[in-house]
Amino acid sequence: MSQPRPDEFQPPPECPVFEPSWEEFRDPYSFINKIRPIAERTGICKVRPPPGWQPPFACDVDRLHFVPRIQRLNELEAQTRVKLNFLDQIAKFWDLQGCALKIPHVERKILDLYKLNKLVAEDGGFDLVCTERRWTKIAMTMGFAPGKAVGSHLRVHYEKILYPYNLFQSGAHLLVRSRNNTHIYITLISRGASRQH
Repeated sequence: MSQPRPDEFQPPPECPVFEPSWEEFRDPYSFINKIRPIAERTGICKVRPPPGWQPPFACDVDRLHFVPRIQRLNELEAQTRVKLNFLDQIAKFWDLQGCALKIPHVERKILDLYKLNKLVAEDGGFDLVCTERRWTKIAMTMGFAPGKAVGSHLRVHYEKILYPYNLFQSGAHLLVRSRNNTHIYITLISRGASRQH
């Protein structure tokens, strides 16, 4: 057998395993003191107590009090925080317009507005996606089944919720056609500003 190279990993020796009898383990601290010289040589050891041994419950439940902390694991991921920040911005935008944001459902699932906004932007923006009829492609990318007109639903939701927000972000005006076919230009407002007609 060849000698291992100096940079090659050499597994450490197995740690000693002790299996005390009931008599030896009646006082666990004295047993640990008894095996200490052997365990100190390896730095670690394993003690398997006798079958059926249960440690005494050492906690006084009447005096133990702590404040639980709710930790939402889904909010730890950076991408989730980005989504939450985006939804917060959308909600604030619509609040400034005097409307409450209601996130729609599509195919019995809450619509991921962040993902929809991102996909439309990556595909060239709302106008290009409409011109080149890419809504079905976007629906399929979002995990919806083809052939259920989901693309047109996504377009309606995008146009109603996200398009005004994106126009606001770009500083553009929103052209609205009223019922009597007159055109109204609306400047989307920020706090303290007023609407222009």
